[in-house]
Amino acid sequence: MITFLHKHGRPNLVLFVHGFTGGIETWRNSSGKLFHELLTEDPALLDNYDFAYFEYYTKFTNLFPAANTWVSRLKMLVGRSHRKVEKNVGISEISEMFRSQLRFQVGSYANVVLIAHSMGGLVVKNALAQDLSRHAPTQVRMMLSLAVPHLGANLATFAKLLSSNEHLADLAPLSDFCSGLNDRWLKLANRPPIKYFYGTYDDVVTKASATGTDNIEQDIIACDDDHLSIVKPLDSSSIAITATRAFLADFLHATKIPDGGKLLKLKSDAELADEYFVLKLMLADVHVSTIRHCKENFLNAEYTRKLFSSRTDQEKLAQLYERIRTLYHDSFDKFINSKSPKKTPGELVAEIHEKIVHQDDGYLKSALPVIHALHKKGMLHQLANDLEGDVWWSEEKSVEALDKLKNLIEDSSTPA
Repeated sequence: MITFLHKHGRPNLVLFVHGFTGGIETWRNSSGKLFHELLTEDPALLDNYDFAYFEYYTKFTNLFPAANTWVSRLKMLVGRSHRKVEKNVGISEISEMFRSQLRFQVGSYANVVLIAHSMGGLVVKNALAQDLSRHAPTQVRMMLSLAVPHLGANLATFAKLLSSNEHLADLAPLSDFCSGLNDRWLKLANRPPIKYFYGTYDDVVTKASATGTDNIEQDIIACDDDHLSIVKPLDSSSIAITATRAFLADFLHATKIPDGGKLLKLKSDAELADEYFVLKLMLADVHVSTIRHCKENFLNAEYTRKLFSSRTDQEKLAQLYERIRTLYHDSFDKFINSKSPKKTPGELVAEIHEKIVHQDDGYLKSALPVIHALHKKGMLHQLANDLEGDVWWSEEKSVEALDKLKNLIEDSSTPA
């Protein structure tokens, strides 16, 4: 069940997910303040985010389950009412409930940021893996992982000896669930970024487990906390709060589109005229109307690139640039090796643009907010703007010819 504690029609939602045997009280500190109340002492966050909590049934039950099993079942049968009987189910089933809640309860939000504690992180990570592996749309843009046992929790190994609770079996180190989820997660190219928080004094989830495994550089935050105090910060000066505020603020900055959502336009045809990507197009005799479109694409890609400053986002951008470069090389190799009828450079540009649009939701799919096909076309010309790169539009690849052309343009624009 999702409970809203701050709902004012904002485009962005922060959704909290508790862990094993937890609930909304997981997030309340000794002064009675919930985690989100400390965050919203910053008015900018209050003005841009709604806040809600996802709760599910999780209790430490079934101790010594073999004892009096038939008696318990008989009592349940005789005393059954029309009320639902809640019970512990596996993390995979909780993930399915979470997916349904996400789809129908918060589907109207453009962006969702998840803040998950302990087992809750495995719940949402598994839900995301299910959707992303099926190429289903998701509005989840980022996950803050607070003491989540990505590699399992050692205490679960001992506790499962006393209980048949399915949660404990899934949480155990080297469990099929944890290892399988990690394998699936690493294979997803379009997964949202995770910020890994761990407690220095956490004796339930080790640092190694809380920081998990990834094939990109991880963003790791050390907190002066144990397993529970990390989600019950005493005040807004705690690392858990200050870091979370910073990530939420960065996200707002990254999703801010200029001029109320309008794409940037050229002020004049002379703008960007001496950039190397433009000179390469001119050298290949590409039509002026195509060059203008390439300039606008480049302009928007340059603006967007400046929005992503974190190490994780930069890594995702680098992967995207490399894939765009691969699309270019596939087409350019055919271009230079083809026999008649041979494409013109202008047709080559149009062909690669079409490929980028076609692959926007496939090979070039990205979890980075704002980035779409227009920006990706601009990223192609950012690659061409690098003289040390290998993106050209004709078989002639002469830096000297570009410099001569550049000098001609500069001379023509200099007042007499």
